[in-house]
Amino acid sequence: MSKLLFIKASPRSGRSHSVSVAEAFVDPYRNAHPSDEVVILDLLKTSLPAFEGLVVEARYLILHGEEHTEKHRQA
Repeated sequence: MSKLLFIKASPRSGRSHSVSVAEAFVDPYRNAHPSDEVVILDLLKTSLPAFEGLVVEARYLILHGEEHTEKHRQA
């Protein structure tokens, strides 16, 4: 058994072309793989943690190949 994760991230919901294309894939996939689990995560309906301050700094450190260390947390 496999798992398919479909992440919806478009604020346009029913008007989104990317969501329409993904849904056009998911429905036949379910029919072709009835034992697989399909998980749909709608980011607009999910409570997400805040993305600010140290989290943003850590993200950019990682993007630039730097390590996020204790000294960065104290700055």
